[in-house]
Amino acid sequence: MEASRTLMEDDRLNSPSTSAIILDVLGHRLQLAQDPNSKHLGTTVWDASVVLIKFLERNSRKGRFCPARLKGKRTIELGAGCGLAGFGMALLGSDVVSTDQVEVLPLLMRNVERNTSYITQASSDSASFGSIKVSELDWGNNDHIRAVDPPFDFIIGTDIVYVEHLLEPLLQTILALSGPRTTILLGYEIRSTTVHEKMMRMWKENFEVESVPKVKMDIKYRHPSIQLFRMVPKAQPRHNMSVCIPCQVPETGHGCSEDEEGSRVEENEGIGSSSDVELAQPEHGKADDWETRRCGAMAARLLRDVKIT
Repeated sequence: MEASRTLMEDDRLNSPSTSAIILDVLGHRLQLAQDPNSKHLGTTVWDASVVLIKFLERNSRKGRFCPARLKGKRTIELGAGCGLAGFGMALLGSDVVSTDQVEVLPLLMRNVERNTSYITQASSDSASFGSIKVSELDWGNNDHIRAVDPPFDFIIGTDIVYVEHLLEPLLQTILALSGPRTTILLGYEIRSTTVHEKMMRMWKENFEVESVPKVKMDIKYRHPSIQLFRMVPKAQPRHNMSVCIPCQVPETGHGCSEDEEGSRVEENEGIGSSSDVELAQPEHGKADDWETRRCGAMAARLLRDVKIT
């Protein structure tokens, strides 16, 4: 019998009856407290978060999730719960904002503070650690969304799709947090085919959606009913765009080779939601980093269509 095996339907990565989960990730031992007696779903480490963080670990040597590309990038985790998935991005160098409802924040903050302390005191590999902080975010709450200062380079979430009435506020929140080059990585366990089908329709109307093959996941930490999806915002029609000449062309080299499946989803230069179409002129004639990236993305799309005669 193989030492490591794919989980079967009746196997679980974590038991909700335990008070803590210990997981070795990227050279660090994470210890996540959970509250099995709580009535809130966010106080349990759900299996999809384990699958996602182990996926990040397995694909961290090259491609979009290598530390050289993630260092300094901004990530927001939706429905963070106990905070496991966010630590995967932080361990790879990203600056993470882990968010959830106010009832979950005490446990989330406890896990963030304790594990950040462990990591920063470690004798090796702590230099690559980015940062992680906690913030309240109710989906659809504009004040909460503004407070976390979007847009983000990455949006992640695990097991945040489970009831139909939350699909619309979740979608609107993701759109509000996204920029034209945001990569969205979501993982969840299918519990309702009705919810899943509606969710997929909504996602495909707004994003380019890519399902992560099972072979890209950790051979031990995967499950037949748990799926991972990568998405980027769809480009808006070209006639809605304002012409913006970039101050400089954004650099594309990140010091990492192409990822194994040869996909460059994060290189798509869509314009995202309609609110991103009209670009405000930067104050005092100086463009900040985000304005430069937005202008560069639009200019690149326009230049591809120019025919020189």
